[in-house]
Amino acid sequence: MTSSSPSASPPISSSPGELDLRGEICPFTFVRTKLALEALPFGATLRVITDHEPASRNIPRSAAEWGQEVLGVTGLPDGTWAIDLRKRVR
Repeated sequence: MTSSSPSASPPISSSPGELDLRGEICPFTFVRTKLALEALPFGATLRVITDHEPASRNIPRSAAEWGQEVLGVTGLPDGTWAIDLRKRVR
């Protein structure tokens, strides 16, 4: 069982190019990622922060299958992952 914040409020994006999905699980992590990418202009980058380990694999795989560019997946010291994506399809 994983521990998460006791707050039930939904994750918020801290900036147009960053999506904080801590506390969210699959498939909602990719659904929110896809919606965020759709709102960005072509060529823009999006950094997705997640604490759900399966999402660190599923988001990049699904984004690549959808035609987006996966720039990288980085494990962060706090136990989260940063997934960097570039919008390549509309």
